[in-house]
Amino acid sequence: MYGFKGKTVMITGAGKNIGKEIALSFANEGANIVVCDYNEENAKNTVAEIQAKGVGAMAAVCDVRDREKIFSYVKEAEKLFGGIDILVNNAGGSAALIGKLTRFQDAEPETLDFVIDTNLKGTMHCIQAVLPYMKKKECGKIINMSSIAALVGLYDRVDYAASKAAVIGMTKALAMEVGEYNICVNCVSPGAIERDGYKFEHMTFLGKNGRGGKPKDISDTVLFLASQDYITGQNFVVDGGRTLGPGWR
Repeated sequence: MYGFKGKTVMITGAGKNIGKEIALSFANEGANIVVCDYNEENAKNTVAEIQAKGVGAMAAVCDVRDREKIFSYVKEAEKLFGGIDILVNNAGGSAALIGKLTRFQDAEPETLDFVIDTNLKGTMHCIQAVLPYMKKKECGKIINMSSIAALVGLYDRVDYAASKAAVIGMTKALAMEVGEYNICVNCVSPGAIERDGYKFEHMTFLGKNGRGGKPKDISDTVLFLASQDYITGQNFVVDGGRTLGPGWR
């Protein structure tokens, strides 16, 4: 549909769920994929599925908080594929990832660091790693992942909501800085998207019974943004209307 043959896409958190769907969708369009994930088994499984499609892929096994490793893998990808044309900053999560969900007053400093460093600083590390190539080429797409939590909040996830709101602000400011190099920077804010087999039902204004969001709903949006060269500095909410408000007929 879009055709990304010859392009190289780096996707963080691409070992499963939304990230994996994005990676496979780009691969279906002919792109080479850098699969970044902290789980080695998941990363290699995704790489194997991509390579079976006849396109190039490499595993970048690291945590996005590890700036040194991120920069190292980007350099490796440049040697292998020529450079990162499209970056999708999908990796992220709340304190639930480390079993530390609490009221904000009780959140430990280490937990705050984990959430902010993963969602915000990890995204920053990846962007700084790919920007030199994109600026030199005067072309590139950066797509960040926020959340509807940034817009409406989320119980027991004050740190998560704050970090995701920061991602939206960063997206807008960065779009201003790099526009002169023809680099488009946008953001996607998903609603409740099924993951690890868990489905969210009846959480939208769509349909008689409603449905939860699917990873493909997000990957479709990401591929659209990666295919255009005029939209920049925007946040796309993909939530089936969940954040429209309390009204109901």
